[in-house]
Amino acid sequence: MKLNLSAFLQWRFNILMCRMLGWRITFFYIRMLGKLYFFFNPKEKWKIRKAVKTVFSDHKYRPEIRSITKNIFRGIFSHYFEKFFNAYSTAGILRNFVMNHMRSEGLDTIKQGLAKGKGILLITGHFGGVEFIPAFLGANNFPVSIVAKFKSKDLRNVSIQQASNFSTKIIDADKTPNVIRAIFDDLRANRIVITQCDEIDEWKPSRYDKLFFLGKQVGLDKTINILSKRCGATVVFGVMHRDDNHRYKFITTSYEEIAKQYQRSINMSVGAMALKFLEHYIYKYPEEWYQWKKYPALDMVATSSIKVEVTSSIPLLEPAMRKAA
Repeated sequence: MKLNLSAFLQWRFNILMCRMLGWRITFFYIRMLGKLYFFFNPKEKWKIRKAVKTVFSDHKYRPEIRSITKNIFRGIFSHYFEKFFNAYSTAGILRNFVMNHMRSEGLDTIKQGLAKGKGILLITGHFGGVEFIPAFLGANNFPVSIVAKFKSKDLRNVSIQQASNFSTKIIDADKTPNVIRAIFDDLRANRIVITQCDEIDEWKPSRYDKLFFLGKQVGLDKTINILSKRCGATVVFGVMHRDDNHRYKFITTSYEEIAKQYQRSINMSVGAMALKFLEHYIYKYPEEWYQWKKYPALDMVATSSIKVEVTSSIPLLEPAMRKAA
């Protein structure tokens, strides 16, 4: 089995080094390891470069694309630093970081949703400081559950321990017999359940519900629609936008808010809306999406020979969307 970047960074030696070096130096250590990994894995680096070029070639000039690509690799390294910091820092350090480096926009959407008593399905993606969302919500006294998978036993153990410090419950997808039932149970307990809409490897594409995502027409993943229809919970979309100087902004928008702003979007399913919501932020901040290497996998969920009428002019949810800056 080929060693990927996540598994490489989580070698026991690298984890030990990160704990010894201190967080400021660890940031640069992870960047160094990341560059080393891509030096010895040029095909993966090429795959990311090609994906970025494919998406932006019709919208950006070559110098802009090169700059975007460079920033995307920096964003990937930042993600893994955040992952390590979130799991391995002390609860006190993490809580202090959250309270001093993160702010929110639209948090009333979360409060109003919980007031209804049926839980919140918080849909996000592999974007920005997503690892910090549970800690941010937990530090602000919101009950949080998150579906997660772990590359190592050590990361699983420390993550579960850290989660207990922030009112967070982890639904381990590899060890939970029925993940969907676990999600429903937590929603019925009026918790915030965080899930991601861009788990491309796990997609169960619909043959008929299709949309354009990053320029490719794909069969929409059924999972989000199944969850939203059966649970009766409030649906909220959110991203943890990464600002400069290790500062973050948690932006949340309700499904109803987006539907009101975009009349053409009213007939879109929750799953389609979630993906278009994420797409808006990917186009705006491409350096914050760390799934670029999986972009070619969208071909696996591309439309089949069954012809379904769909327009490529589905709005990107940009003009009236909350500004992330």
